[in-house]
Amino acid sequence: MGFEVLLKGKNLIRLFEGLGAALKISLISVIISIFLGLILGMLMSLKKPVINAVTRVYLEIVRIMPQMVLLFIVFFGFTKMTGKNISAELSSVIVFSFWGTAEMADLVRGCLLSIPAIQYESSKALGFSKLQTYIYISSYRR
Repeated sequence: MGFEVLLKGKNLIRLFEGLGAALKISLISVIISIFLGLILGMLMSLKKPVINAVTRVYLEIVRIMPQMVLLFIVFFGFTKMTGKNISAELSSVIVFSFWGTAEMADLVRGCLLSIPAIQYESSKALGFSKLQTYIYISSYRR
């Protein structure tokens, strides 16, 4: 069936090394994306025209560009611009964090905007700061 190829030489070991590298890249990218996505999502929920315009352009770039093109741009473009080489793993982390941050930020923005206005008005009436509103009102579960 073709499975015997895995057992020849060091093929299985190389396969598991590749799996480890992929898991490392994924884990680092997810952690960065969650942290930056939460911050950017909170900024996107503010009613500031300049911030909304900049984040909208960022989201559209991420949605339009395939990730493979972004990988080529980061891996080869960075070298061309600076004359310094970066590793394939680092360029992968950069691209996947760039993409994941946009997705996470859009999710956070949608969640924050779906909270009824009465909740925000209640937090103001209680004297909550913006941070307290995000912590206590936005994260409240029924």
